[in-house]
Amino acid sequence: MKILVADDAKTSLTLIGTALQQLGHEVISASSGKEALELFKQDRPDLIILDVVMEGMDGFECAKEIRAISANDWIPIIFLSASVDDASIAKGIDAGGDDYLTKPFSQITLEAKIKAMQRIAEMRNKLFNMTEELRVLSSTDQLTGVYNRRQFERSLLERLSAAERHKHKVALMFIDIDHFKMVNDSLGHDIGDLLLRETAERLKSCLRADDLIARIGGDEFVVILSNLEEITTVEQAAKKLIQELSRTYKLKDHHIRVSGSIGVAIYPSEGTDKDNIAQHADMAMYYVKEMGRNNYQFFSKELSQKYLQQINLEQELKFALEKNQLSLDYQPICDLKTNRITGMDTLLRWTHPRLGNIASEVMVPIAEETGLIVEIGNWAFEQVCLQAKKWFDKGHDGFKISVNLSLHQILQENFLDLVRKIITETKVPPGLLELELTESTVITYSDKLKDTIAKLCELGISIGLDDFGTSHSSLTSLKHLPLSTLKIDKTFLENIPKDEKNCIIVKSLIVLGDSLNLTVVAEGIQGEEQYKFLKANACKQGQGLYLSKPVNPEAMEKLLETSVIKKHVQEKVS
Repeated sequence: MKILVADDAKTSLTLIGTALQQLGHEVISASSGKEALELFKQDRPDLIILDVVMEGMDGFECAKEIRAISANDWIPIIFLSASVDDASIAKGIDAGGDDYLTKPFSQITLEAKIKAMQRIAEMRNKLFNMTEELRVLSSTDQLTGVYNRRQFERSLLERLSAAERHKHKVALMFIDIDHFKMVNDSLGHDIGDLLLRETAERLKSCLRADDLIARIGGDEFVVILSNLEEITTVEQAAKKLIQELSRTYKLKDHHIRVSGSIGVAIYPSEGTDKDNIAQHADMAMYYVKEMGRNNYQFFSKELSQKYLQQINLEQELKFALEKNQLSLDYQPICDLKTNRITGMDTLLRWTHPRLGNIASEVMVPIAEETGLIVEIGNWAFEQVCLQAKKWFDKGHDGFKISVNLSLHQILQENFLDLVRKIITETKVPPGLLELELTESTVITYSDKLKDTIAKLCELGISIGLDDFGTSHSSLTSLKHLPLSTLKIDKTFLENIPKDEKNCIIVKSLIVLGDSLNLTVVAEGIQGEEQYKFLKANACKQGQGLYLSKPVNPEAMEKLLETSVIKKHVQEKVS
C-alpha cells in the first residue's frame, strides 16, 4: 500500500515510517498538516496516518480538508495520538477519521490496524463496484445494450435544461422499425431480438459519440442530438439512419428487409417546449407511418392537426363495425381476350356519418396500427363467403372472389379453424374463393406461413399474390408458396406504352407468370392504350377503371348476369 504519514515530530515520523517500510508498504512522509494536504493532492495514497497534535494545521483539520477534496473517493484515515479519550474519539470521527493508533505502538498493532483498514477499503470498493454495476444495469436496455426508457427520460431533462442555459438546440428523434411485428410473429422472438440488437448497432454507427440512443420499448428507439447549431445536421442524420435501416439484415438463415419511420421534434421551436417535445416527436413518427413508412418527418403545427384528426379516426374505427359503417364493394376482373368476368376484387369501404367515404389507404393503416385489422379482416372474409353463396345459388359460378388477407390474420392461432367454421356455416363452395397475400406480407416468409397456406389450398381455396414486383422477396414467394394467381402492381402500368422500362417489366412478368402456370392479372388498367398493350402481350386477365369501377353487391350482381364487361371496349379495339 501507498501510505501517507504526517507528524511534526521527526523522531516519531522516522519511527512509524521505518515500521511501515518493514511491513512492505511505500511511505510518503509529511512534517505538517499543510504538507500532508499537498502530498495527498499529488500522490493519492491508499491510507493516511495523521498525528493529532501538529503545529499550524492539526490532524483533525487536515482530515476535514482531505474529506472535502475527495468526498466520493473514500481513503482510510488513522489518527496517531499519545492518549485517546471519548472526546478525542468523537472529534476524530466528526473530522472524517476511521481509527486511532496510540503512541507508543507495537509493530503488531500497527500491522493489525492497517489490515483492518485494507479489509474495510476492499469491502467498500466491492460495494461501490456493485452499486455502479446496478446503476449501469438500471439505465441500460439488457437486450440491445443502449440506454433504457428510464435513463432516456433522465437524460432528456438534463439535456433540455442545458440547452436552455446555453441557448442551443436539441433534436429528439422517435424511431420505429417498420413491419417489426410481422418479423417477430412469423420468424419468432429469437430473430426479432437479433433484429433489435442489429438495429441498435446500426443506430450507433450513424451518430456522434455524444448523441444518446435508447430503446424505450418493443421496436421503438429514441435518439437525442444535443448542441445543435444547424438543423441540416439533423436532416443529414435522419437520411443516414433511413438508408442504414433499409439495408438487408442477415440474421441466421434469414435475409430480412425492413425500414424505419422517424419523427423529429426540435427544442426550442414554435409550439415545442420541454414538456411536449417527446409527444411531438411521436406525432411526427406516427404521421410518417401513416404516409407509407420508410421516411422522416419534422413536427409542425399543421402536422399536429392531422395527427389529432387521425387519433379521432382511430377511436371511431373501433365502433365502425358495430355501427354498420363498413361495407364491401367489388371490382370485376375480366378475361382480356373476351371481356368475360372471371372474378372480382373485394374492396373495403367505410362510410363515416360525418366525414363521408374514408379511403381504404387511410383506413387500412389505421386498422393495422390499432390491431383492428384482424377483426375487420375476419368480418370481411365472412361477408365475402355469404355474398358468394348468394350469387352461387342464383346460378353464377364461373368466377372467383378475391379478398386480401393480412399477416396478422393468418398468424392467428385459430385462423384455420375460423376459416373452416365460416365455410361450413355459409355453405360457400371453397372454389369460389381466392385469398390474396401482398408481397409485403410474405416478405418474412416462414415455414408456419407456408404450412397455413398449404392447408388453405387443401380446403379448395386459391391463393393469389397481390402487388407483385413492389417488394424484395418476389422470386422466393413464387418458388415456395402454392400460388394460383399473380397480380402485376398498377405502378408498372403507368405511362404504358410510352415508358419503355415499364413495358419491359410488364412483358417479363407476364412471361414469368405464364411459365410458372399462374394466372396473370394486371391491376389498374386506366385507358385504351394500356388495354391494347396487355392484350397484345398475352396478359390473360385485368382490372381497372377502364373496364369497370368498383360497385356495390347489387350492381355487381347485374354485371354477373350479363357476364361480359364493356362490350364497347371490344368493339373499339377489334
